[in-house]
Amino acid sequence: MKTMKNESAAPELYFFGMRAKYAGLLGGRNRSLIISYLRLRQLIGWLGILLPAICVLGGRIFAGLPCQRSISFYYHTNMRDFFCGILFVVAFFLITYKGDLTIDNIVTWAIGLAGIAVALFPTQGPPCSPAHVGLFRVPAELSDIIHLTAAAIFFFLLAMNSLFLFTLSKHKVQPAGSRKKIRNVFYVACGIVILLCLLLFPILKKTMGEDNFKQGSMVLILESVMLAAFGVSWLIKGETIWRDRKEQAKQVTVSK
Repeated sequence: MKTMKNESAAPELYFFGMRAKYAGLLGGRNRSLIISYLRLRQLIGWLGILLPAICVLGGRIFAGLPCQRSISFYYHTNMRDFFCGILFVVAFFLITYKGDLTIDNIVTWAIGLAGIAVALFPTQGPPCSPAHVGLFRVPAELSDIIHLTAAAIFFFLLAMNSLFLFTLSKHKVQPAGSRKKIRNVFYVACGIVILLCLLLFPILKKTMGEDNFKQGSMVLILESVMLAAFGVSWLIKGETIWRDRKEQAKQVTVSK
């Protein structure tokens, strides 16, 4: 089990950059801040899971569109505002997220910036799309390169976050009632799923042929699986499932 330093120091809660100590969870104000922070983690998890469904159903119901070849392709449909809006919400939360270690902050900050880049630099659209796209009106080919690079960084760092940072613990020996080991199994599983999906992209592109791979639904499926894994890891982090048992409630901190 990996442990973090300064275990005797009073834990601190960072709420969008504001620091609030919550040593005992006895103060009503501190408890409210903690609950709010956990709810935000849960919100990020649900947004990640639901983004594909929101785009697909919105395109189908309001514009009669079939499933697009990727989630990013919904930028070029009636669901652009939802696609970009959800990405910005997730990205800004991650940029302002404060963990217990400096590496936590660096990784989530980088993930957030990558998410913003994905939204600002759209993937290349259909043939009728304009030659210059996005907020900065860059050439579509360049925007596509930036988009794909940012998306790869986004998902790779999400996997690293789940594998190596979410699995950290404040305790060398877990207190009674802790379900940290169970949570770690799910964190690792989510990270592995994301990495496997990333590896499948070049493999399937080669075996299926680039045109078949891009025109089919495989990209959309892989992206949806990765977003689901991302969402599940944050739902667990937000104590939606596998929270510590009641006998440990007064010892638990929000940084698990």
